[in-house]
Amino acid sequence: MTIHRCKICGYIYKDGAAPAECPICQNQNCFEEIAPDKVDYEFFKEAWTRQVKWMNATKYQNEIMLNPDEEVLKQLAEAEKTFLLDGKQAYCPCRILTGNELADRKIICPCYFYMGEVELEGHCHCSLYVTPKWVEKK
Repeated sequence: MTIHRCKICGYIYKDGAAPAECPICQNQNCFEEIAPDKVDYEFFKEAWTRQVKWMNATKYQNEIMLNPDEEVLKQLAEAEKTFLLDGKQAYCPCRILTGNELADRKIICPCYFYMGEVELEGHCHCSLYVTPKWVEKK
């Protein structure tokens, strides 16, 4: 099993050679290989931190953050770890897999839906990505 993580945006890619271009940030040759035994909470937190940095640099202008609740992050990391080590991509743990590879690509974290959810609700479906306003209200 081969796991790669984009050094720029944190996107996680599993199996085979890493793509020449990251499907999220479109940077070239930006993947680092990660050993399966290094897939733990810190691995995901680092990936998510990179994702938030990239999101804020490209769209949100520092309006999005990781959920500050460590227990929520640990539960999400455990769910994504299960996906990866069971031979699947790092799917959004709050979405249901359809079995259709093309459709399921939309739910690789960060999923296709997170932007609209964050803008409308102040958080994505699983509350991984949140706005400071949402945190204040909670």
